Amino acid sequence: MRTRAALLAALAAVALAAAPTGASPPAAPPKPELDPQAKRITGSENYVPTFGLRATISRGFRVLGVLSVDAGLDIPDAKMRKHVEAVKPRLMSSMREAVLNYAALSYVIGERPDADILRVRLQKAVDTVLGKGAAQIALASVIVFPE
Repeated sequence: MRTRAALLAALAAVALAAAPTGASPPAAPPKPELDPQAKRITGSENYVPTFGLRATISRGFRVLGVLSVDAGLDIPDAKMRKHVEAVKPRLMSSMREAVLNYAALSYVIGERPDADILRVRLQKAVDTVLGKGAAQIALASVIVFPE
């Protein structure tokens, strides 16, 4: 009988030690990272923003600036918009690679960036991930920040 009481007391002590000491409310679920400026571009439900496409402009071992592209996707299909949220990391990676390749290989230093070439390359990157015709690229801004 004594060993049973000792065992129960030991279990109670372990349970109390493992319990959190401060009663705090559960953490709120993380909110999706959405640029607050994104909804200022359009109020359309079909628009999915893809901000943060940046690439270093370099030649040889010299950094000459940064190319910044803000774009979005026009996706009329609600199911496809939900799918885009699920594959957004892969989509953003493909789009960043397109911007990086443009900055490294096609951009002429000192000139304005060619938005048409960028749009075509970004559209190809989107089509590779989502399929042809699933989404349309909409460029919001293309800016070069010199060194």
